[in-house]
Amino acid sequence: MVDHRENAEVLLKDLKEHHYLVVEKTHLEIGDYKIFPDIILERKTVDDFCLSIVDGRLFRQAFRLVQLTENPILIIEGSTFANRNHKVSIESIKGALVTLAQTYRLPVIRSSNQKDSAWYINLLCRQRKRIGQNSGVLSSYRPKRLNKQKEYLLRSLPGVGPKLAKSILRQFETIENVAHATQKDLAEIDGLGEKKSEKIYQVLHESQSEYPEINRGE
Repeated sequence: MVDHRENAEVLLKDLKEHHYLVVEKTHLEIGDYKIFPDIILERKTVDDFCLSIVDGRLFRQAFRLVQLTENPILIIEGSTFANRNHKVSIESIKGALVTLAQTYRLPVIRSSNQKDSAWYINLLCRQRKRIGQNSGVLSSYRPKRLNKQKEYLLRSLPGVGPKLAKSILRQFETIENVAHATQKDLAEIDGLGEKKSEKIYQVLHESQSEYPEINRGE
């Protein structure tokens, strides 16, 4: 899904004609692109990125992205920050990139042009489709606080991201309670619904006999 205000004719044409993606123009409250179900992508040219530092838009937009979606990504398009129509120092640009990474935890992808951006968007679509209903591979990060450890475990369940993990923990308090919950109990959590709760219930209650035997000699 692409915001109707997005002006990137070459990129959109490449998504459709080269990568064979179905592109739907619509009104997005935040970001320029939405990759189903939960990736919101903001695209900025290097000029726009620098101007957004000057007028203060950059960090306001970054705050909204990380607050309103679980998987925000920023693409900065353009081969270099040098020789541009702005008066932003390279130190300010580097400082802004560090702030986005450290303070906002916002992933940033650099692309050289619109075709390169289309390549990244296509790859994001393919990877998100391969991940399916899960939220992706958890990183090597291991939380130390007990509540964070519980949330970390819950995020390994199908379709459970950080916000849902908090909601589930707030309702059931312990992992043991989650494991003993009925599918109906799970479905009552805001954001889960019948399909997700059914998959979570299956994961929590499936038996070893449901897995096929593997002949190690073959």
